[in-house]
Amino acid sequence: MQNDKRKVIVYFVRRWGIVLLLAVTLYCCKNESGTPGKVVIVSTNDMHAQLARFPLLATLIQQKKTEGGEVIVVDAGDRFSGNPYVDHALERGEPMIRLMNKVGYDVVTMGNHDFDYGQKILKKRLHEANFPVVCANMLSEKSELGQLPAYQMIERGGLKFCFFSLIQTGANHLPATNPANLEDISFRYFKDVVPEYKQLAEECDVMIGLTHLGFANDSLLALVMPELEVIVGGHSHTVIREPKKVNGVLIGQAGSNLEYAGVTTLRFEGKKLVDKSYQLVSLKDIGTPDQEIALLVEEISNRPEFKKIIGQAAEDLTRKEDVASLMTDAMRDAVGGDFAFYNKGGVRLNELRKGEITMEKIYKMEPFSNYIVVHEWNLNKMEDFILKDYNRGKDPGKRYINYYISGGKYEIIRNLQGEGIEVKFYDARGKWLKDKQKKYKIAFSNYVASSNELVKGGEVTDIFITDAIAVYLQKQGTVKYTEQRAFVK
Repeated sequence: MQNDKRKVIVYFVRRWGIVLLLAVTLYCCKNESGTPGKVVIVSTNDMHAQLARFPLLATLIQQKKTEGGEVIVVDAGDRFSGNPYVDHALERGEPMIRLMNKVGYDVVTMGNHDFDYGQKILKKRLHEANFPVVCANMLSEKSELGQLPAYQMIERGGLKFCFFSLIQTGANHLPATNPANLEDISFRYFKDVVPEYKQLAEECDVMIGLTHLGFANDSLLALVMPELEVIVGGHSHTVIREPKKVNGVLIGQAGSNLEYAGVTTLRFEGKKLVDKSYQLVSLKDIGTPDQEIALLVEEISNRPEFKKIIGQAAEDLTRKEDVASLMTDAMRDAVGGDFAFYNKGGVRLNELRKGEITMEKIYKMEPFSNYIVVHEWNLNKMEDFILKDYNRGKDPGKRYINYYISGGKYEIIRNLQGEGIEVKFYDARGKWLKDKQKKYKIAFSNYVASSNELVKGGEVTDIFITDAIAVYLQKQGTVKYTEQRAFVK
């Protein structure tokens, strides 16, 4: 009889102990009103197709979920352009969408490089995504993409979060991508759009900016839109290590290439936001990578043809200009030209180490699938091209050489105010070219031909720049670049 009583007591202790434990757990995750006491936003930006750290990102997301509260996963743009296993996949860009679906993104915005594949491919990627893509200052109703929503409402544990999105535009009122990819799409300056969406703060508990504007413009956005509690930003590749508050708005950005992720923690009492904090997390410090995601990345990266050795670098190419010299030499050689120019932003490898040059490295140099366009220009037109680009900025301290050259060298002569007033061109032997009327055959990328008014038109070839580099390396065998070709005096 005594044993039976003990068994009953043990049974109730075990049973109700479990119930009590569950009650404590739920209490820790919810406050008295039933809403979560904590909501965590895990954010990425400017990933540029870097797959290798996705298993660590997946682990971070899971860690945050096991710590209690609610978790929302967001991205602030530029998912593509930067990795051949994504940019030259059988379905361009698809591996990134597959991985993002797998780790559970909730909402993302557009970045300028997300247009790089053109609208037809982008439309397919948008349809494959299990998450909404939003952008308030993009007008695309008449385009192949159709109109994207300006914002997304997300409910978590009885709280409503509004993610409001904006994208950067440049002097041409377009994001920094090939204008040919933006047919029938226009963009408004972000400050002009803000007044139309301020009322969203009254329709949600927390309003969050999810932007691809760059840190400077995010700071300006915080000044004109204090209705935002948080801005999760991208575009400028800013590594924000310590929390930044502007006008009471918490701003975060996590560098680029998935080296980091941002973790924004919001704490509530009922529906009242009582605290907000931001932490930068280095993904290399995350511990054990998620094995399922790691296997998926390994499967995506199984492309033996990318490992094919095309040529050799005799020495380290330590500067971006060295890499550009290889690219422009290949372009000029491909069309039998006198000169070639390539823009600084299009060179995506800052250096190239001594030794084997594979197709993977070539695709990393130029991930955009640009092709060659040919013009015949005299020295006057070449000088106009260089000077107009160099003088485009009002601040002389911020002017820089934007175009690398093959076939010779050039030197920009400046006045006392720092304005370029003359360009001297030299041939490959160092001879100063003085015949202003002689015509030269010049190779450009189609990006430059589309984005620079002086370069519009020309003879369009069917030669991809990556193919030109591969052919040139096979002909040369070994290359070496250490010489500067463009100067400012």
